[in-house]
Amino acid sequence: MFAIVCKSDGFPVSRQVGNGQPDLVVTWTSEAAAKSFLSVKGIESDYQVVALTDDSLNRMAQALGCPADAIGFDAYPGK
Repeated sequence: MFAIVCKSDGFPVSRQVGNGQPDLVVTWTSEAAAKSFLSVKGIESDYQVVALTDDSLNRMAQALGCPADAIGFDAYPGK
């Protein structure tokens, strides 16, 4: 699984759920699909694709201001 994070602050691309629920980090099943998303949006210079590892989850948690085990995920819709 892969996520996209902002290069400047490490904040992940996420989806708002509402009703006081924390945002869900959007994931892609492949690095190529995540890179394609960046390319289509024209934001490759500001964002990067990261594999979901303990280290990347800890960095996202720090950017989000929550524990890593509190991060929820939402798969990006495939075609």
